Amino acid sequence: MKTHFTLESGGTIPSVGLGTWQLEGEDGHEAILYALKNGYRMIDAAYAYNNQKTVGLAIKESCVPREEIFIIDKLANTWHTAAEECLELTLKALGVDYLDCWLMHWPSPLNHKGNDKKTPKLADGSIDFEKEWTYVDTWREMIRIQKKFSTKVRSIGVANFGIKELENIITKTGVKPEINQVELHPANNQQNLFDYCKKMEIQLVAYSPLGSIGSPLLQSEDLNDIAEKRGISVAQLILSWGVGSGWPVLPRSKSPERLSANLTLVSLTSTEIAKITSIGLAHKQRFIQAPWHDFVED
Repeated sequence: MKTHFTLESGGTIPSVGLGTWQLEGEDGHEAILYALKNGYRMIDAAYAYNNQKTVGLAIKESCVPREEIFIIDKLANTWHTAAEECLELTLKALGVDYLDCWLMHWPSPLNHKGNDKKTPKLADGSIDFEKEWTYVDTWREMIRIQKKFSTKVRSIGVANFGIKELENIITKTGVKPEINQVELHPANNQQNLFDYCKKMEIQLVAYSPLGSIGSPLLQSEDLNDIAEKRGISVAQLILSWGVGSGWPVLPRSKSPERLSANLTLVSLTSTEIAKITSIGLAHKQRFIQAPWHDFVED
């Protein structure tokens, strides 16, 4: 099983990392600490998750050398016009000197001075977007910051970008993102986006690689049959499918047993990968939706 992927810059990114959305408080701290002490070497965090101090404390207490951990963090929607300040707050909260990759969390600049730090709204209840700022402006700012603080931000990327949005920032700035983190699993395999990113040498990274909480994929009889023949769980099968298809995966769990299992994947045959893809396409579904962004299906 592939343990790392090589990025266009020449660096590498682990095949399996830990998603930290909703890993909060003592339970979240213990889960992240357990993961790091038991082999995880990629942590996916975000300013918007409101748990950066928890993540940072676990990193510190793990005693894993900083250079061995690939840390991803994300610029929040309401900080597009104050990106440099958000970066400094992020580094301070995490207690680290640099990020391995800093992402634009969504191509959705929301009012930095709005009535809510995460989802500001106008009087009519609609989302309060920045009026004279676009995600292209944000990308230009991230490029500038990365050049200015190359020791603090080793690479930059995006999340939740489709082909049109990627083409827009690349055409207007001449700079490609290192990675594009998106919802990616058998029921939402985004083949067109994968083909485009592969051609452009942009590494896709999968969040919600199991289909999110309560995913029907985990109950699929067809997937269970394949997993049983392999002697692994359906979750391990789906994660193995992701890595085998060409991208790192970021499962999330608080359970020590599942955390260990999610790190233990198997190499699948091309026939098995194709079969899992066909099962997913028969139950096509996107689980993650956001009021500030309209996804364009591929």
